[in-house]
Amino acid sequence: MFQTYEEALNYVEVKKGIGIVYDLDRMKKLMVQLRHPERRVKTIHVAGTNGKGSTVTYLQQILQQSSFFVGTFMTPAFGDPKNQIAINGEPMSEEEFVAGINNIYESVEEVEKETNQPFSFFEVMTTLALYYFSTQKPVDMAIIETGMGGKHDATNVITPLVSIITNVSNDHEQFLGDTIEEIAKQKAGIIKSGLPVMTAATDTALEVIKKEGAEKKATVYSVQERVEVNASVKNGKQMLSYQAPYRAMTDVELGMFGEYQAFNAALAMMTVDYLKQFYAVMVDDEQIINGLKNATIKGRFEYLSNEPVIIVDTAHNPAAIDAAIHALNQENPDATIDVLFGAMKDKNTEYMLNQLASIANELNVTTFESDRAKELEVYESFVGNHKKVNKINDLDAFLNEWRISHDKDRLLFITGSHYFVGQILESYE
Repeated sequence: MFQTYEEALNYVEVKKGIGIVYDLDRMKKLMVQLRHPERRVKTIHVAGTNGKGSTVTYLQQILQQSSFFVGTFMTPAFGDPKNQIAINGEPMSEEEFVAGINNIYESVEEVEKETNQPFSFFEVMTTLALYYFSTQKPVDMAIIETGMGGKHDATNVITPLVSIITNVSNDHEQFLGDTIEEIAKQKAGIIKSGLPVMTAATDTALEVIKKEGAEKKATVYSVQERVEVNASVKNGKQMLSYQAPYRAMTDVELGMFGEYQAFNAALAMMTVDYLKQFYAVMVDDEQIINGLKNATIKGRFEYLSNEPVIIVDTAHNPAAIDAAIHALNQENPDATIDVLFGAMKDKNTEYMLNQLASIANELNVTTFESDRAKELEVYESFVGNHKKVNKINDLDAFLNEWRISHDKDRLLFITGSHYFVGQILESYE
């Protein structure tokens, strides 16, 4: 058993070396060993390619405004692993982390011996979150974000009140499939028999989700089909207008910028309407307005500096890059934009660099501290429009020089992997 936070932290950090394990069997056995913590807490399950964290945060803030004790499990998180697990926005303490790991440790060890397979980092953290929210520090409701996919994701041991699938686009193809249909099928794996599904997915992905819902007699609530959503920008703020059968709200300020945030917020509002109607979860308009305004996440179109302007965003796949570029053009239409980009090895770097090249005055790439980070030498020399890619070896020196040498008309947009953005944020703390 672990006496210090450092010992418990090392235990989970070592498991990162196991990599991604895409199988639910061990998790089901572990839930039995722990007397089913996943059944002792009310949950909302959130899957999707992009927007999961934002949707979780909007929901958490709305419910917190309504005096609920709300747990959130979000991945990946910046900083220590314990930051992935929070109640009302406050990460679990070091003491709680040690106690939680000690509470699940023996069961983890027993199942590992029984199956002759080690648990991954994400599996242990998912188990810790479920135990923490159900037993160690019980919450009124826990909002659980999938790590990847859905069907075989470690979080899919829960049976939620409501499932949410934010959207579906290409990402993690080596695990989820090469087509939108295959990826949507994996995301739709979180759908449970007879339980509702909220989604902002469109086109082919929506049809796959509807088909899965019909097979499981689970009603699918589509934002596009059931709600009128309008996004606008007023005085530099992202605004949402929302028209639904049970609620109509105009010009609601969102705490996060980007037109796509309107759909994440609409998903949260649609979920709240369902909870209110079918589970008597009492939330009024003022609480929704305050919750949406107060919702923020580090690294999501976040301004690190205003003079000169430096923005970071965790746009780590093609759809997210497209959305981030659209937000940049909305927020800073006249700026000269320099880009700093760092990605994981398995990402569609060529597409993302070509899209960034279309807006970049200077396009810079770098690497970062992770075994999965793309090395500098494998970046393409040229991208769209024959724009040269500058390879940055000394990240700190580049940032310091850029801050000193550029004026108010220049903007630095830093984007790519969550891990890369996390390291940038740490340097600014």
